[in-house]
Amino acid sequence: MKKISALFGFVLLLAVEIIIGKFAHGFLRAYVGDVLVIPLIYCFVRIFYVRPCVWLPAAVGGLGILAEILQYFNLCGMLGIPKGSLLGILLGSSADFGDILCYAAGTLLIYAVEGCSGKVFEQTHRKEE
Repeated sequence: MKKISALFGFVLLLAVEIIIGKFAHGFLRAYVGDVLVIPLIYCFVRIFYVRPCVWLPAAVGGLGILAEILQYFNLCGMLGIPKGSLLGILLGSSADFGDILCYAAGTLLIYAVEGCSGKVFEQTHRKEE
């Protein structure tokens, strides 16, 4: 994924996430937003890290799962971060196993899109011939 396409993907997914957060209810807000947040973060990272990388989607998905685990252990409460603050909203306040499944689906979505484009599976280093 080139920088410009990563930037375009980031802006597009950010716009979709904002629209979902502001206007959507039910299934869209609860699940689709959580699925798309992983590709959103992935596109952001790809703006700066452009080399082909098979493990990057899994790392971003793992970051989402780590955030959910920290929510389970009430990290915000332990650190005294108010729930309504920007940091409190970003970290989240309630753990849900369904979110982990959504993050896994987002990770698989990245692999599917990158696999179809052939970008993520390119060799990182070329062999000298």
